[in-house]
Amino acid sequence: MSAAGFTFEALTEGRIAHITEACTLCGKCFEACPMVPYSSVRGAEPEAVVRSVIGILNDRPYAPEGAVWAETCQKSGVCIEACPEDVNPREMLVYAKLKLQRERQSPGERAGASRDYFQLLSRTIRLMSALQLEPGLWRRLTAVHGGKKEKADAVFYFGCNILQTPHLLLSCMDVFDRMGLDYEVAGGVGHCCGINHIRRGELEAGAAMGAKSLGRFRAYSPERVITFCPTCQMQYTEYMPLYAAAELRLAGGPGADGAGKPLPFVHITRYLAENLDRLRSLFVRPVGKRAAVHLHGGLDGVERNLMAVLRAVPGLEIAEIDQRADHAYQCPTLAIPAAKQALREKLFASAREAGADTLITVYHGCHRELCGAEKDQPFRVENFMSVLGEAMGFAYPDRTKTFKLYEDMDRVLAEAGGLLRAHGIEPEAAREELRAALYGQAPRPAASA
Repeated sequence: MSAAGFTFEALTEGRIAHITEACTLCGKCFEACPMVPYSSVRGAEPEAVVRSVIGILNDRPYAPEGAVWAETCQKSGVCIEACPEDVNPREMLVYAKLKLQRERQSPGERAGASRDYFQLLSRTIRLMSALQLEPGLWRRLTAVHGGKKEKADAVFYFGCNILQTPHLLLSCMDVFDRMGLDYEVAGGVGHCCGINHIRRGELEAGAAMGAKSLGRFRAYSPERVITFCPTCQMQYTEYMPLYAAAELRLAGGPGADGAGKPLPFVHITRYLAENLDRLRSLFVRPVGKRAAVHLHGGLDGVERNLMAVLRAVPGLEIAEIDQRADHAYQCPTLAIPAAKQALREKLFASAREAGADTLITVYHGCHRELCGAEKDQPFRVENFMSVLGEAMGFAYPDRTKTFKLYEDMDRVLAEAGGLLRAHGIEPEAAREELRAALYGQAPRPAASA
C-alpha cells in the first residue's frame, strides 16, 4: 500500500487478518487471564469465548461471552506467554474492544468523546503541574523543540501524566545529568502517543498524533528513546510498525530524515540496569529503608530490571511480599473495582506483614494513586526514582503526595496559589478541577442562592 493510500485502520485490519489466521482457538489465553474471576464469564468454555472474540474481529455474529471478555481485559500481558501460537492475545483484545466500540458509537460520538477526554486530560495535567512547577520550567519541559538541542544521543520521552508528579520527572533528569547522558526531553500533550484517541475509536487521529511525536523524537537523531510511562512504552513497541507507517504518510513517503524506520524505545529501568556500574558509582549514602516493591507485569523486563537497580542501592533492604502483579500493567488503568480493591488489599497487607517501612512504586500513575494511602498505613509510599535520589544525595519534594495527605483544598490553594497565578490560573476558578484530580471527587454543585 502506498503512503498516500495508507490508513491506520487498514493496517489494523491487516493485523487482525494475521491474528485470526494464526489463532487455533485453544483458549489458553482465556485460561491464563487474571481478570476472568472478576467477570461474568468465569467458568465459561475457553474455546467458545475465543471463538466469539474472533467473530467480533471478523465482523461476524458472536456470542456475548467474547464481548464481556474483551471489555474485561486490563492488558496485563499474562496471555501473551500463555499463547502457543504467533498471536498476541492482548493485541487481539484491543482490536475487539475497538470493534465493539464502533458498534456502540457513531463517528461523531467517538470524535466528541475523544476531544472531550483529551481536553480534560490536558487541563488536569496543566493544573497539577502548575501547582508545583515554575512557568519557565514547565515551558522548557513541554516545548516542541523550541530552544532545545538539535542533536542528542537520547530522547527522554516522559509522556504526559508524569507532569502531575513533577518531582519524579525532575529526579529522572537529575540522575541522567549525573550519569553524563547526552539527552533532550520530550513530553506533555504536545508529544502524545495518541492512545487516548485510539482507545476511544478515533484511530486516524490517534495514529497521526503518535506519528507526529515519533517524527519529533527522530529529529534529534537519537540512538534510543528512553521512556518512563508504561503506556507510551507499550504503544511504541507493540505498535511501532503501525506508527512508522503513519509517519510515512505524514511525511509523504521515505525521506532522508529516516521517517518510517523503527526507533528503539527503552524503558528507564532497562537503561539504568544496563548502566548499573555507572549508577552505583554515584551513590553517596545509604538510605536505611526496609522496602516492599509494588510491581506490575505487562512490560517485558521492567520487574527484573527494577529489582536489579534497587538491589544496588546502599542500605536498602528488600522485603519479599505477595502481591497481585498480574492485575493490569499499572494501577490507573485497572478499571475493574473488585480487582483494584483486591490488588490494594493484598499489597498493603503483605507490606505490613513484612515489616516494610517503605512501599516503592515503579510508575508515576501507581504512585499518584497509592501515595495518599500513606495516611492509613505504617509505611511511606515513595517512587523508585526518589529512592535513587536519596542515595545520590538529592531530593525533590513530593507535593502531589503532600497535597493529597492534606485532604484540604483551602490549605492546598493557600500554599500553591502564587504558583497558579504565575501560570495565569486563578486558584478559586481551578478549585473543583483540582479537587477531582487530587482526591478523585466530582466537582461540587454550586451553592444555591
